[in-house]
Amino acid sequence: MQIALLNCDKVDQQLAEKYGEYTDMFIHHLALQDATLEFEVFNVLNNELPKLNQFDGFLITGSRHNAYDQQPWILQLITWIQQCEQLQRPLAGICFGHQIIARALGGKVEKSSKGWGLGVATNQLIKPPSWAKVEEPVSELKIYVSHQDQVTELPKQAELLASSEFCPNFMYQIDSNIFAIQGHPEFERGYSEALIDKRQMILSPTQFVLAKASLKHPVDASLVFSWILQLYQQATKR
Repeated sequence: MQIALLNCDKVDQQLAEKYGEYTDMFIHHLALQDATLEFEVFNVLNNELPKLNQFDGFLITGSRHNAYDQQPWILQLITWIQQCEQLQRPLAGICFGHQIIARALGGKVEKSSKGWGLGVATNQLIKPPSWAKVEEPVSELKIYVSHQDQVTELPKQAELLASSEFCPNFMYQIDSNIFAIQGHPEFERGYSEALIDKRQMILSPTQFVLAKASLKHPVDASLVFSWILQLYQQATKR
């Protein structure tokens, strides 16, 4: 399968030297799921967007940019997402990707009054995606997060999959071709910790301590990436 990665940001140079770019992180985790996958990276900030009929699956990365902004590249991405949905192509959205999909399809994204979500977030898993191969019941989902914006209103056709008090619309699907999650399954613990340290000056002492303490929890990254792979696989069988 050929997967298009829509890259919406660059990792800070010092961290990129150790952890790679965001697309490197996604390639690493998806290749662990299926070593035969092939990838092509599109830098959306440079107005690069993949053709919808040339790939088996698509993924939109996170970004430091706001999904509710009006920058030309964001508006172009919104149009591309709308076309992707019309053609029922398999699309996964991570953090900013999750938010921009919601905006493009009629939802709402805002800066949350609850502030930054950092470290490991625990969410109630309402149900796995409809295409998931459920091997054992899971009631909670633990994933690294780094965000202050949230989807405050889901698109009408979206189905909520995971939720918490802090982030009610944490994960959703639309039909059987779109999967979106606020968390970052691609992060490693060291990278998540570096982001917390970077933001220490804008956090309260309690927020900082709780974010660092949350890193002791194991995360469900492999499970989330298995859902993304299964999204692509079931689309190729249609």
